[in-house]
Amino acid sequence: MELRDTFSDKNNINGLIQVFQKAIQDSEKRIQAIEQDEKEGVQKFSLDNKIVISNIRSSIYRYQKEIMIATYTAGYSIEYFKREYIKYVKSLQISWQGNSGYEQMVWALSIGILLDIDEDMFNQLVDLVKKDDPEDYLIDYLIQYRRPEWKIRLNYNFPKPYGFTRKIIEEEDSEQALKLLREYVTKKWYQGSRDTGWYNLHQTNNRSYYGYWSFESGALCKIKGLDYKELEGLPYFPYDLVADGETEESVS
Repeated sequence: MELRDTFSDKNNINGLIQVFQKAIQDSEKRIQAIEQDEKEGVQKFSLDNKIVISNIRSSIYRYQKEIMIATYTAGYSIEYFKREYIKYVKSLQISWQGNSGYEQMVWALSIGILLDIDEDMFNQLVDLVKKDDPEDYLIDYLIQYRRPEWKIRLNYNFPKPYGFTRKIIEEEDSEQALKLLREYVTKKWYQGSRDTGWYNLHQTNNRSYYGYWSFESGALCKIKGLDYKELEGLPYFPYDLVADGETEESVS
């Protein structure tokens, strides 16, 4: 198993995965105990039991997101990564909110496209988007790839860095689109993510670092049929996810 980026330490990232897996197990046990209290009319917290359970589930959602990304960073197989992705989608069903989970939905849709997930799972994501309707060009474009009837709106919730993706999407020349995608990955995406909680984590707290991946770049590469081989070795670009999907398509 070979690390997929240059920022990671194998021991650190595998240790992080184990810590979060244990945290999820402990959290699920806490939820079971509180649900039992709720049935028996017992209230041990200042907050309502249902609110406490909701908060714990939000933590599980965050842990699972980081486990999923860390397994890719650590070099686990795409099949193993897919299993963690499926768990992530399940956690989204319970905890996702459009006003605070934009990036997480972009990841979920992009990875789903790269993994070619089944219609039922993709529709679960679409239903979540319908519920909160973030009205966003990139999210709309990703959905339209699998749901051609879906309408694209011109608004961007986070113009920096995601607004640049419109140039890639609307560029009809493949070579030029590839140049724009390379520019996005190397000069726009990470630099435009300064407001995220994970930005610069490899320097500020390396033991909590789980990986930097522009999954939407991989999805755009696949959707537009660009030459992914030209992007091999590019930081932040999920090359193995794109290449694995292309290999499966060529075999089938």
